[in-house]
Amino acid sequence: MNPSSPLAVVVAPAPPANAARTVSYPEYVHEILAHAGVCYTKIERADLPDRLGDIRLLLTIGDALFSADLIAALRTWLENGGAWLAVGGLCGAGALFGAEPQPPSYSSWGGGISTLGEGYMEEGAGPGARGAGDLFLRPSSSVLRPRPEPSRLHFFNGAAVRVTTGDVRAMVKDTHNQPTSRPGMIEARVGNGRCLFIAPDITGTIVRIQQGIAVTRDGISAPDGTAPITDGVLKSGDGAVLDWILDRQPVPGVPGLSAFLEPVADRWRELLLQSLFYLAVEQNAPLPLLWLYPRDLPALGHFSHDTDGNDPALAHALLKTLDEAGVRSTWCVILPGYGAELIQAIRDGGHELAMHFDAMTPGCLWSEEELEKQWRQLYSLLGDSPVSNKNHYLRWEGDTEYFDWLARRGVKLDQSKGASKTGEAGFNFGTSHPYFPADPSGRMIDVLELATPTQDLEIFAPPALLEPLLESVVRSHGILHLLFHPAHIGKPGVAEALRFAVNTGRERGLEWWTAREISAWERARRAVRWSEWKQDSATISVTLEAGEPLTEPSILLLDTDGESRTALVNGVERECHRVERWGFTFWSVSPEPALNNRFTIEWRRRTKDGPRVPRAPSPLFGDTSSVQA
Repeated sequence: MNPSSPLAVVVAPAPPANAARTVSYPEYVHEILAHAGVCYTKIERADLPDRLGDIRLLLTIGDALFSADLIAALRTWLENGGAWLAVGGLCGAGALFGAEPQPPSYSSWGGGISTLGEGYMEEGAGPGARGAGDLFLRPSSSVLRPRPEPSRLHFFNGAAVRVTTGDVRAMVKDTHNQPTSRPGMIEARVGNGRCLFIAPDITGTIVRIQQGIAVTRDGISAPDGTAPITDGVLKSGDGAVLDWILDRQPVPGVPGLSAFLEPVADRWRELLLQSLFYLAVEQNAPLPLLWLYPRDLPALGHFSHDTDGNDPALAHALLKTLDEAGVRSTWCVILPGYGAELIQAIRDGGHELAMHFDAMTPGCLWSEEELEKQWRQLYSLLGDSPVSNKNHYLRWEGDTEYFDWLARRGVKLDQSKGASKTGEAGFNFGTSHPYFPADPSGRMIDVLELATPTQDLEIFAPPALLEPLLESVVRSHGILHLLFHPAHIGKPGVAEALRFAVNTGRERGLEWWTAREISAWERARRAVRWSEWKQDSATISVTLEAGEPLTEPSILLLDTDGESRTALVNGVERECHRVERWGFTFWSVSPEPALNNRFTIEWRRRTKDGPRVPRAPSPLFGDTSSVQA
């Protein structure tokens, strides 16, 4: 179903082979928006002229030349109050954005356009630039603690432009963190409408950071000695693309240790969402979305346990610790595994039994045949097909082939992208969210990846790492994944670190889920279809159809006018309250189960009480009343 929505997304067709391009994996924008739960309409470029009257917001990905007639139609649409967010290309409409493509420094064979290459985007740098306010998500919410300094946003490729009449919102630095004259974000007013341009390649950057590059040889170790990944063993971290110097931050209270404390790919996802919400608020186009988790949870927690050594006494000790803490977790079982009685005890405790693929032990080779052999043995041991997997030592070879191996065996979620050395700890793959990977052709693969940011606190990394990781997870509304091996549970401080993580996470609103539960919930969310979005002077309504039952979902509506609202779900009044997400205010409602999992939600302006709440400055740009085209 192609739903009605105020937001339309157009992906530019790929240039011909051997032609320069500013954007990679442009179709990945649908993965980003689907995970965020945004209600939007997918439109082909050829259909855009006929659909402009149906939409209020337009998002384009890539740089395809629009015809003069289409640009003229877009100008009229903008003058009448539309808003256009363009990523990685001006589409030949530079005059609307107050910018123009920057020509190459030298006319060369195979040239023709300038691209950004690799670099960083930072707020308010360069002549004529205005501060971008909370561009890098310094929160206004009292729930979050302000980070000490703005983040750098590492990017890979994008469109090089120069400003003509637009307003610069952010500038670009090169790969060595040196200033350039190139803008990263530009805004312009066109009549009653707005144009916002983001130069870096958001989709290609996210894919490259989350998945890394193909692993064919050792990576380069960190220069401070904390991450000697040049170790003769191929693993996922050998393909990581973030920078040891510019993308890590000091761990507070631990002199000499730096970690990847900022989930950079998540920040790019959030920048795209914030930009859409900013335009929606300014142009009064309230966007609905299905929140990431049930019951308005701000984030989740997840424990996994690799059963290396398969010591039954240590397994029982860990089971006791988890029972006392009141959490369920995922046990990644390495062959030959535990005995039948212990396997049943783990299952009876509500825990998940998963796979721990071993391509590290002598005789266990990295191959699909080896995976098949171990999968069959584990199926026999567990009496069921494992839903999730983590590779022993986070082993990895090649590019995305391994995801296909897992998919062919029905494995739904993997955890093998992550940190195998202390200095890699944190978000070395840039994300705290589960995501579906894309192969080099852009084909999506039906295996969720949930990265492993650290291993046993107190053994692998100091317990002080927990706080900054938790802060980033809550800020990004992600999942705090902590790996604790049963083999270490009896060592001093380890059980205490696990219990502290449980309690601290709960204090911040997290629930602790198994990987099986995370996969089931995420896949159920992805089966949702939107339709029948309508807006009049007093009511916004939308219909949501869930392909699978959703327990206590939270359905949000972006607050664009500050008016107090009530909500009806399938004609029955339900509690409706404000929540803050990504720095913006939303109205949230949680419906009861419905026939055929179909929900029609109406948000109505409250008429008797609940006075208008003055809208705060945008977390993206602050006060924009003086923006000029």
